[in-house]
Amino acid sequence: MEDNYRGMAGGGRMNEHSAQLFQEMGCLNFDNIRFSSYRTACKLRFVQKKLYLHTIDIWNVIEAFRENGLNAIEPQSDVSVARFETLLSSLYHNLNKRLPVLQQVHVEVLSGLLLNWLLSAYAVESLGRIRVFSIKVALATMCSGKLMDKLRYIFSQLCDCNGHLVAWKFNEYLQDVLAIPAAVLESPSFNYTDTLAQEIFSGNGKVTVNDFMDRMMSDPGPAPLVWLPLLHRLAAVENTSHPITCDVCRRGSFTGFRYRCAKCGTQMCQECFWWGRTNGTHTLEHEVKEYTTYKSPSKQIGHSLRKSFRCVPDKAKVNNIPRFPEEPEKTLNLSHIVPPSPLPSHNGFPDMLSNTYDASSMDSRSTSTA
Repeated sequence: MEDNYRGMAGGGRMNEHSAQLFQEMGCLNFDNIRFSSYRTACKLRFVQKKLYLHTIDIWNVIEAFRENGLNAIEPQSDVSVARFETLLSSLYHNLNKRLPVLQQVHVEVLSGLLLNWLLSAYAVESLGRIRVFSIKVALATMCSGKLMDKLRYIFSQLCDCNGHLVAWKFNEYLQDVLAIPAAVLESPSFNYTDTLAQEIFSGNGKVTVNDFMDRMMSDPGPAPLVWLPLLHRLAAVENTSHPITCDVCRRGSFTGFRYRCAKCGTQMCQECFWWGRTNGTHTLEHEVKEYTTYKSPSKQIGHSLRKSFRCVPDKAKVNNIPRFPEEPEKTLNLSHIVPPSPLPSHNGFPDMLSNTYDASSMDSRSTSTA
């Protein structure tokens, strides 16, 4: 489907840099991925890293809103494209203040790319203005950070003074957030319908922040939004290494997801499974399990022995989503807060600020090990 990207990029609405963004995406063959949720998450992860949004977290975004006065504007109001561009430029200027000199980003190029991509996503190129709410939804979705923190911020934009979800605001949120997969040509898979909000929160009960978090972070979550938690799982596990050989492509070791057939025991890298490749013993009809870690056979035996000697049964799994006060929270004064460094190396993680995008490094969700 590379021609689709060329057509979208060459329709006269995008500049040269935006056209290059979609052409690069087309060359990575994401459209060959059989599963729409993984396909969408991989495309958005590519955009996220290409635009360095993986180095800007939700707190940096909120601070930029405050610096540019968007926190004082009614979300349903709109602002000029020029003001929107100033906001995006400030995001990258502030990023450069936190980065070493040798890792500085090109502010004009990145802000221009992000501007054009989002204007296209919300189809407002010809209007010269964009809604503040759309800006907040888009940047809160595409920046880095914990999904829980992002959803708490989103809820603060959707609730009333009593801390209850406002139905019409949630409906508009769904329209704006589903414009994001549409911006990478995935609208047929995740499209908006007029009944979607009612399907997610059925009944007439008042939805609190805890109800909202429970529903949005449940497994499985709302079907049109399954790509959202998957995007975060991709980011969390894309550098996980599996020191075994893929039984299909024979690669000696691989990163990202690992898949194991429950019937024939075939071990597969994520590309072979996503693309539907098979070998002589494995077929697409076999049941397959997904893993995000690797445990050697010796460790598995040791784990099984430890379990067999236990006299007390394991504790039941509990919901790991924390409970939040259901009263509306007071607005924080962030004027004295210095945003944290986005460098992974400053936070005890390997440095991942590389311009190169590794199409083989993409991940998902599973708590299983094998």
